[in-house]
Amino acid sequence: MGDDDQRSTSPDEGGRRFVRPWERDTDAEPLDAVVQLEDGADSEREEPTDATPEASAQPTGDDDELGGENGLDDLTQEDYLAATTREYRDLAEEIARANTEEFETQAVAAPIPGVGTGLVGFEDVTGRRGVSEEEVEAVEQARSSDLALRVGSAIVLVGLFLGSLLAGGAWFTAFVTVLMVVAAGEFYGTLRTRGYSPVALFGFVGVVGSAIAAHVSGPVGIGGLQAIGLFLIVLFYAAVRRRRPLENAGLTVLGMAWTGLLAFAVVIGRSDRAVALILLVVVLTAFFDIAAYFVGRGFGRHQLAPRVSPNKTVEGLVGAVVLTMVLAAFLSTVPLFEPIDLVSALVLGALVSVFAPLGDAAESVVKRSLGVKDMGTILPGHGGVLDRIDAFLFVVPASYVLFRVLGWL
Repeated sequence: MGDDDQRSTSPDEGGRRFVRPWERDTDAEPLDAVVQLEDGADSEREEPTDATPEASAQPTGDDDELGGENGLDDLTQEDYLAATTREYRDLAEEIARANTEEFETQAVAAPIPGVGTGLVGFEDVTGRRGVSEEEVEAVEQARSSDLALRVGSAIVLVGLFLGSLLAGGAWFTAFVTVLMVVAAGEFYGTLRTRGYSPVALFGFVGVVGSAIAAHVSGPVGIGGLQAIGLFLIVLFYAAVRRRRPLENAGLTVLGMAWTGLLAFAVVIGRSDRAVALILLVVVLTAFFDIAAYFVGRGFGRHQLAPRVSPNKTVEGLVGAVVLTMVLAAFLSTVPLFEPIDLVSALVLGALVSVFAPLGDAAESVVKRSLGVKDMGTILPGHGGVLDRIDAFLFVVPASYVLFRVLGWL
């Protein structure tokens, strides 16, 4: 008899032994209080019928052998539980021993076609192809290249600006005029891609005329040339039949007047303090834009104007205002900006903090209405000229008014 048979027939505390019906040895001696269910018992019993009612009423030998009417009188619940517990005692000991042992975690492996190592990869679990090291390196190189283009184009633009500003006079006027013409051309070109037909020639005439008039006669000349440009545009659409004349005439005037606001920089450039004043405006405006970008990117959580510019955040705006005011206070101590004291510098910082985001928002409204991301691509990594001077278009005229009030012009 094997170990399992020895465990199943081992005596309990009361001296009883239990044997399952299929484990019973017919040649063995009868055991005390053995409960057995023979497979042929049911087949030997006959179902009672109407013809043999006496057969169903008389007890059979099977009932006597099982003991009593149900054959289970001698088997108590305690006996059954004790036998079952002993039967699985070794199994319980094995489980307890397994719980106390430590196992070393191993990597999951599977024979997957196409995977040389056999390890289950990210794409095998998610169904999506993972990014290879070569692709990651290509993305990093593209970002580095884009950053290099941005830095390079910015250096070129700043160099041209500083060179023309230090040269002064007609050189600075020419630099501002080129910026205005390119920005107006980007605006009119974008309009044409969207099905509009502005008369760009009259817009260019008004922009160039505004810059020349500002150099010759100051702000009065700017207003006069803008008025002349408006008259020519209206006269043209009145004399020539064009598709959607009201829309196209209005957009032509908008491009001329909007980019023509930069002509106030020419007026400031004609003053004796041109280098200090223009540098102060440019540095504060550019710093405000940079600070808003980095603060918003690092700490931005609440959108400032979701419909106009989803990337602008309240945190970015507040951070840019605070940092711009701090920079303005610091620049008031620099000898180059000597005519400016602390109070006037803070006023200029506040002015930039108001008009710079308004200028940026104005262009965002126009671009969103036209369904474009950038107005142009002339500046690698930066978009178009209009994308870079949008804040200056509002800040420069406001700064001119402040400088006139302070008596610096």
